[in-house]
Amino acid sequence: MKKIYILGLIIALIMVFCSGCILPDGEPLTTERITELVYKRYGEGRAKIRQVDKKTWQISPTDYPDIKYTIKQKIGHGGVIPVPAYTYTEDRMKQVGRIVVPKFFSSKERKKLQFSDGIIKISYNAKSDADVETMCTKLEAMCEYMNNNYGAVVRDEYVMMYFDEMPIRVSTDRKYKKTVMRDNLSRTKITSYLDSKYGSGTYTFRKVPSDEVSHEGEVEVTLNEYPDMPFYLAANTNASKRGKLTDTLYSDMLANLVFNFPKDDYDSSSYLEISAQDNLDGELYNGVRLKRYLKWGDESGVISNMQAIRKALRVYLNQYPMINYSDYPKNQHKVKPPICMEISVQF
Repeated sequence: MKKIYILGLIIALIMVFCSGCILPDGEPLTTERITELVYKRYGEGRAKIRQVDKKTWQISPTDYPDIKYTIKQKIGHGGVIPVPAYTYTEDRMKQVGRIVVPKFFSSKERKKLQFSDGIIKISYNAKSDADVETMCTKLEAMCEYMNNNYGAVVRDEYVMMYFDEMPIRVSTDRKYKKTVMRDNLSRTKITSYLDSKYGSGTYTFRKVPSDEVSHEGEVEVTLNEYPDMPFYLAANTNASKRGKLTDTLYSDMLANLVFNFPKDDYDSSSYLEISAQDNLDGELYNGVRLKRYLKWGDESGVISNMQAIRKALRVYLNQYPMINYSDYPKNQHKVKPPICMEISVQF
């Protein structure tokens, strides 16, 4: 059995390493294929197609004389085994964005403007509710303009807007921590840590039993004031504090609160997502992601309603001191759990 496993692994590795030596899957792009794609979008004869070089075509839609964009052939990979395959990219949304976005957003507001294949992304550092309201109004107006004036060009593509707040750092987040097992800690060490931090008689703790797989064997702690919000002891891995006891109060409390936020009271759509985020886009965040997708024209009032949900979420989070103070329960150093609101509009 072991020999069969090794043989299979060798064959798989050979296929992976040789994949770069074989011809790409599928057919290379041709003017005929490009014409088929373009006419499907704009209608028969409703665009001029010019081949620039062997792998590039310039498209000029007849009904949109201010738009010219390119389609380029490239070699991509896909599947379980990354076999090369012919695919293509186009800068259609980039060309639309260069014309339309400056009509609605100032140079400062589009400082973090990005274009990718089929997507316009705008990130904005939200400093107040008024900021968010202003930017949402502009987003809605821009999408309306795009749909009315470039409908066929932007069809099926996306505008995505991110309202960012500054990340925070607290001692009870998940950075520089590793799991500790109850069997490796004496009761005295546990109570000494919890008494000094949260006060004697303010908590209970237990060893998580084997039928609770996600935290089996760990030390679960609950504060008397919040009996339905457990968190866990951990060992610090930071060089200056290596091995010292700490816990995950902030991260676990925030996750619990976000999970129980009554989002259906504001929007019952399955497209609304609210989640606690230790990290966001690869960076430490310690906050909440509020995300909503909408198909333009299928719903109304979604963008303005997201402002209301964001405000309600902030009011809800503000009720709980353990996520609004970095030194809870002393409550001397106030923090503000950041909320990243993301709105994705598809035309």
